[in-house]
Amino acid sequence: MHSSLESNTLGPNVWDYDMVLEKIGYGKTQWVLLLVSGLLTITSVAAQQAMSIIVIASQCEFETTQAEKGVMMAASVTGIFLSTYIWGYISDDIGRRRVLLYGNFASNALQFVLMFVTSVWLFNIINLLVGISVGAVSAALYAYLSEFNIPRHRAVAINYSTMFVSVTAIYVPATAWLVLSSNWAITMGDFVFRPWRLLLLVSLLPGFIGGLILLYYPESPKFLLSQEKNNEAIEAVAWISKFNRGKSIQQVLSCDEFTLKSEDPVGENLLGESQGCGILSKICRATIPLFHKPHGFNFILCNLALFGMFFSSNGMQLWFPEIVNRSSGAENNSSTVCEILSVPVEQPNVTETLDCTDPISSKTYIDNLVVGFAFLIGFSIQGLILNPLGRKNVLLAALAVATLSGVLLHFMESPTGVLVLFCLYILLPGLSISIMIGAIVDLVPTHLRSKAVSFCMSLGRLGIIAATNLMGVMLQPYCNTTFAMFTCTLIVCIVIVHYLPIRNSA
Repeated sequence: MHSSLESNTLGPNVWDYDMVLEKIGYGKTQWVLLLVSGLLTITSVAAQQAMSIIVIASQCEFETTQAEKGVMMAASVTGIFLSTYIWGYISDDIGRRRVLLYGNFASNALQFVLMFVTSVWLFNIINLLVGISVGAVSAALYAYLSEFNIPRHRAVAINYSTMFVSVTAIYVPATAWLVLSSNWAITMGDFVFRPWRLLLLVSLLPGFIGGLILLYYPESPKFLLSQEKNNEAIEAVAWISKFNRGKSIQQVLSCDEFTLKSEDPVGENLLGESQGCGILSKICRATIPLFHKPHGFNFILCNLALFGMFFSSNGMQLWFPEIVNRSSGAENNSSTVCEILSVPVEQPNVTETLDCTDPISSKTYIDNLVVGFAFLIGFSIQGLILNPLGRKNVLLAALAVATLSGVLLHFMESPTGVLVLFCLYILLPGLSISIMIGAIVDLVPTHLRSKAVSFCMSLGRLGIIAATNLMGVMLQPYCNTTFAMFTCTLIVCIVIVHYLPIRNSA
């Protein structure tokens, strides 16, 4: 499109930001930022996934019931659900970098405090605040990353950043296995520091390192231009040029002085003009057009489908370590999952503080690592088959196989067969989420796309909250009924996807 960039300038020494990025070229700025986005993603996702192992490791100390474990797993997800959509608007007002740094370091600090909390309800409250902080990272990360890339590189950069979710699914069980494999305790008065508390530190470290690197980066030049901060945008572009090429921006553009073309404003000035309920009312008014004709009905269907996919995939994934750990202790390997889980859980008997340990079998870590690697391989395969087979066809096939896996889980007795079925049951709806997001982008007008994706992702997390709490209450007494509900949810998703006007080609 820009075969001759010099001839595409907008006037004497007036440059379009994307043209300047093209002139500078892809380099260290983009590679390091991709690494930073990966590190922030690992900590953001680990804040949710690590809880699935921590609830097992801490059950003796906290004396938690199955229902309380569901609340523990849902706490941070609830915070993300409540905050992400609002953080997205705030990042359009005060800047992507500032929101990323505030959210990341706040979540790091709160996770550090969690290491020393001894009350399960205080633990849940602080974990809710962790989720609210992590919501800031979720809301601003992709916008910040994409605005440092030219248009043709943006989708690829976001795709690779998203793949770090799969890396997290490997990182969490691997580090948990390493940390929790030894049984030790450090006593400080009435407080006992056990290995599971160290796991919280291991989970926050990638994000902390990523945040430190991000301190050296400027604000997104595209955002600065949308705020009419031309001089600051030029300074940011000069930083990119120096970091990528080791040359000044004037040398790269072959001109002593230049200016950048202004960008369209990214959104309303929510914080500058409103406070409290005024901000919320503006957000509500901006959201209402998503439900108007001609795209409103399809948008509602997309929300229901995403709710179901998050409900089935992420809800089951968070409970998977608990299910495997319970199953691995069963004496009879020729039983179905529900036959094993129907045996009542013995409540921990805390007679001696130092002896309060909750062993986690190595099979729990191994099976969760298998699911993590399956996600990594699944993302790679999906990228190859999506265009040849068509998006809608891949979606329907993935959900159908996941549904069949859910049905077979009621009858499968082989431990290997159960693992394969669980992998498919968790993996395929999880992979379908990214395809649905692409479909939503196609189904709504350009000016509503960012809001649409944020809204759908928030509702999807509501599905995770519902699933984790539902399983906490129902998994043991009504195991088969619980699995049937999850499978029926996938069947509803198949019906919705069948009727949605999803283009097979991207």
